Amino acid sequence: MRLVVAGRIPRIKRKSLAGQFVLVLIGLQMMFFTSFVAVELPTGTGQNLLNSGRHTMAMAAKLMPKQWSEELKTTHLEWFHETKPIRTTVYTPLAPMAIFLGYVLGKPIGPISVFLFLVLGFFGPIFGINPFASGGGLDYYMQPSFGYLLGLIAGSSFVGWITDERRTSFAQLVALIGGLTSVHLTGLTYLLGSCLVLTIVQGVNNGPLWLPWVFEEARNLSWYPLPYDVLFSVILIGMGFPFRYLVNLLTAPDLALKSRGDRIVQQNMEELLN
Repeated sequence: MRLVVAGRIPRIKRKSLAGQFVLVLIGLQMMFFTSFVAVELPTGTGQNLLNSGRHTMAMAAKLMPKQWSEELKTTHLEWFHETKPIRTTVYTPLAPMAIFLGYVLGKPIGPISVFLFLVLGFFGPIFGINPFASGGGLDYYMQPSFGYLLGLIAGSSFVGWITDERRTSFAQLVALIGGLTSVHLTGLTYLLGSCLVLTIVQGVNNGPLWLPWVFEEARNLSWYPLPYDVLFSVILIGMGFPFRYLVNLLTAPDLALKSRGDRIVQQNMEELLN
């Protein structure tokens, strides 16, 4: 008996609406819980981070055996010099979480989750829910950081678009750089643009309290958090690869079974032909 295989039958990836809905809710919850994470870290300037590193190494050396500590003092004496007071800032990893959701949930589920987080911030205070740093509410667009919240949607969308069906290291790198650039570029554009518009429309005296310190706000919202945005985004993307497979199973539950069936059929065909 001779069997002729005409070719591979194309698979149709059926999306599960229930699975996508569950993922949107999970993404919304992750953004919501992340908004309450506040970590006190050294302010992200070069000299301050260097002083913090030296201080940390000096404290670690004091916990080592005396012989090791003395050796470190001879080889790395600069660690034990008195440094200037270390400045700290409170960091909330919303940008890395938006990057993570764009990578794991993909488009459009990741950006939709981030968008619903913004909707929750607008209407949540009506029900006693305040996920934003300054509370929230319908007038939150007046806050200097609102553009960065819009940038979370842009960053998540960019990451989901770049890494869609692409799982290479290069695609991850491009997604990371482009995603964070989208977040901060959107935030800075909104910050400076709103400053210009409010100055023209309302005048400096009638503008919001942060208007005279707009460049200081830009430094605090972009320059200082950027090193930590990069660090935590790299960590989360590295952790996110196996979650992408689970997401595919949830959104397309028939795909894994069909792939297994294809392998069984192919194995049986090879056994018959041999």
